[in-house]
Amino acid sequence: MRSFLASFCALSALSSLSAQQRPNILYIMCDDMGYGDLSCYGQQHFTTPNIDRLAQQGMRMTSAYAGSPVSAPSRASFMTGQHSGHTHVRGNKEYWPRAARVPYGICEDFALVGQEPYDPNHVILPEILKAEGYRTGMFGKWAGGYEGSSSTPDKRGIDEFYGYICQFQAHLYFPNFLNRYSRSRGDTAVVREVLEQNVQHAMFGEDYNNRSQYSADLIHQRALEWLRQQKKGKPFFGIFTYTLPHAELRQPDDSLLQAFRGKLLPEREYRGDNPSRYNPTPEAHAQFAAMITRLDKQVGEIMQLLEERGLADNTVLIFTSDNGPHEEGGADPDYFNHDGKFRGLKRSTHEGGIRIPFIVRWPGHISAGSESDLPFAFYDLMPTFCDIAGVRNYEQRYRRPQPEITLQGDAHVRVSKPDYFDGISILPTLVGQPARQRMHDHLYWEFHETDMLGIRRGDWKLVVQSGQSHLYNLAQDPHEDHDLAAQHPDIVRLLVEKIYEDHTDNLLFPITMPQLKVEI
Repeated sequence: MRSFLASFCALSALSSLSAQQRPNILYIMCDDMGYGDLSCYGQQHFTTPNIDRLAQQGMRMTSAYAGSPVSAPSRASFMTGQHSGHTHVRGNKEYWPRAARVPYGICEDFALVGQEPYDPNHVILPEILKAEGYRTGMFGKWAGGYEGSSSTPDKRGIDEFYGYICQFQAHLYFPNFLNRYSRSRGDTAVVREVLEQNVQHAMFGEDYNNRSQYSADLIHQRALEWLRQQKKGKPFFGIFTYTLPHAELRQPDDSLLQAFRGKLLPEREYRGDNPSRYNPTPEAHAQFAAMITRLDKQVGEIMQLLEERGLADNTVLIFTSDNGPHEEGGADPDYFNHDGKFRGLKRSTHEGGIRIPFIVRWPGHISAGSESDLPFAFYDLMPTFCDIAGVRNYEQRYRRPQPEITLQGDAHVRVSKPDYFDGISILPTLVGQPARQRMHDHLYWEFHETDMLGIRRGDWKLVVQSGQSHLYNLAQDPHEDHDLAAQHPDIVRLLVEKIYEDHTDNLLFPITMPQLKVEI
């Protein structure tokens, strides 16, 4: 364990870093990986040696939480530093279903794709770090605004982007196109790069097997290309939102897949879901294990490239997942025990839907092989990254008045609402100074699609389903099997009051609030 003096020096040194010495930040967030999907978090069906090595070289967090139990709002929480009672984006509002279709080779695809935009009146992380002199690159899934909206990578502080603007498009691993924005190439907006080999074959059925341009590999190679361009003394912020291992469960028939073929029995056949863009597979178990293995291999290649470029020692490298595991596209969470010791899957505010793996490496600052049980959530990463980058008073410097129109008599009156920043920096915990760590009074989530809320205060966890409150003690009951609401109405009342403090109404994402008055 690091000494108090060493940890104090680590914190003090951060405040005096010059622009040339500021740490790089590389944030790898995969898609729908459960708490138990890594061997360093208990997975038994396969191993993840590179990610395990990352944990051995840094800190493994055991009480890390996503911003939401589903993709778009979880990513919004990370980007905005707001919990889902304050973020504008609180669900997967889609803009493609009513769009016209346009031809791509022998196929057709939507002319407009994407999700509800981030609030343009609230700053997001890449905008802050770009303004502070960081080079910014994002590779993978955006899901922060539809094409042509006010919130696409070209408008939100990203220098280089390659991947999917739309998370629905990301269901297809051999897609018709990927999206690009590159300042270095002179792009003025996000454009579509057509995958010419793919579009000569069908999007569903037997002919789909003839597609060869695999998005997860293409995105990874473009990310490595960007990393190779980074130099010492010029800090960068990389956001690698890789789509593995989300459905569909498909990938090239290479040695990674062949290593699991016939090994994970009984195998599971999946017949596909064309509207959802999940192609069929006769070997869903092998596909899933190989996709995690492919992701682990890619993380290893990132680690190796940082070493080769002499960037590893000055790079904060993070690996995590956007939310809990899914059961779409043939995925089998029961077989793989994705959620580890927790109850619930993606879209649930039970622990399995929001508790995630989270690993941080920073040589010379984070003790190798360390662990922390500090409860924190994605909205804590904005202040943490600002602390790491030496950005002081970010809330005051980047706070923007939030315009809101209200009706007063017969006239519309323009007023301002608060611009919320909900996070607390976890840097003291990372550098071995837990005594200096500020703590949340509680953590908060809401998700309208399943009409669920969640709040954790200490060991107490309240899950609200369609307005009904259920209370659990996580220290005694991490699987949330025993509802203690009837035995502790005073605690229920306290947590319900805090829900009302945290929740702000959002007409796009309505939620059933719990009863405010609880008799005791």
